[in-house]
Amino acid sequence: MATPRARWNPSTGPAFIGRVIESSARTFLVGCRLTAEDIPAFGSFVQTARGETTIIGVIYDLVLQGDELTRMVALQDVPPQEIQQDMIENRNIPVQIGVLTLGYIRDRFTYYGIPHQPPALLEPVYTCPPAQIQRFTEQPDFIRTLVEARETSDDVLAAVIRTAAAIRAGPRRQDFLIQIGRELVRLLADEPTRLGQVLRRIRMAAEAP
Repeated sequence: MATPRARWNPSTGPAFIGRVIESSARTFLVGCRLTAEDIPAFGSFVQTARGETTIIGVIYDLVLQGDELTRMVALQDVPPQEIQQDMIENRNIPVQIGVLTLGYIRDRFTYYGIPHQPPALLEPVYTCPPAQIQRFTEQPDFIRTLVEARETSDDVLAAVIRTAAAIRAGPRRQDFLIQIGRELVRLLADEPTRLGQVLRRIRMAAEAP
């Protein structure tokens, strides 16, 4: 049984997720071993680096990979409940995380789009704390990459918007959602059906407690 460890608390800053195992100009893969409760959600913001450049991306894919123990347990007609619970709560499982690059930070300036170079292999990847997410999403420019990316779906787009909205409170949250809505209207003016679906998802985010 793996030793339980403290869950990530956003107020404590970035948390280590894993390391880059494959990278390209637009996306990179992260390999890691995490408990089920520690696996980041779709739409979560993460960061890595290339030299002095901090690369910002969002999670668009998650693959939980089985290992020998998983296969052995799965072959049982009725896997013991305590083993299933232990695998969920305590045991680190192999996970592959797909990340779409949205932009980067260099010399304290934020840029949206593809960095000059993708992250190096084995570069550590961390979660983005709320303050960093808020700074990166102050301008709606990050939305264009999500709208145009062939790797992601509108479910991921909506999840990213919900993540960015959730760290804002009261009027600031509403102002952010209005700003994003206007940007989506501009970008998806020629796709009214898709625009309506995405805006409905944003409205759900605005009505969430």
